Amino acid sequence: MLHIDFDQTKQDFDRDGFVILKSYLSEDEIADMRKHLDDYLEHKGPIHHKDYPIGSYKSLDQHDTWFHDYLEKGPHVPLMKHLIKDDLAPDNVTWNDKPRGMDRTLPHFDALGAYRMPPSGISLWIAMDNIDKNNGCLCYEKGSHRKDYPMAYPLPDYDESNENAVLVEVSPGDAVIHSAKTVHWSREQVDYRPRNAMVYVYWGASSEIDPSRVGNSRSSSEYRSGKTV
Repeated sequence: MLHIDFDQTKQDFDRDGFVILKSYLSEDEIADMRKHLDDYLEHKGPIHHKDYPIGSYKSLDQHDTWFHDYLEKGPHVPLMKHLIKDDLAPDNVTWNDKPRGMDRTLPHFDALGAYRMPPSGISLWIAMDNIDKNNGCLCYEKGSHRKDYPMAYPLPDYDESNENAVLVEVSPGDAVIHSAKTVHWSREQVDYRPRNAMVYVYWGASSEIDPSRVGNSRSSSEYRSGKTV
């Protein structure tokens, strides 16, 4: 795995609300993760359906011990604790693709689905393919984690061409870490090349579980009982 300057990375994270880590995982590491994903999708996950495309699957950690262990003990955990100056309350592992017929992700921030208050959180997004402006790459708004946007999906009247918007084109093994309050979205698929990515999602452990939000949360995380790492 890439050697990372924790303090410089935190400065960048605090300023922008996200950090891009080029060559975060080696070829062998990303091949190992892809092997486990392919095995999961082939034997456990519903990758195809006759009526609609399936390009996202949440909570792989509940069904596959490799992803469960990576969520709790992966090499990224110390860095993410450093970035939010808190222990982590794991939420889930998600696989994302954007096959033909699947809508792009519209501008939003992840705290919208929080069942913890305050909704401090952080996610690690790992590219498994070459992902660029023509096959649905991510975009972020720098500094948006310091703004008070409405809790809505999608964000109403949001300008995707604002001066702080950043288009993030990545290669396999590159990663992005973003705050749960950072606005992000994806581009439209144009040429429909694969854009597989893995997402490891956490809340800050010092935040408190809000029972009134647990039942309404989009998360099916087994960690809603309060486990931290």
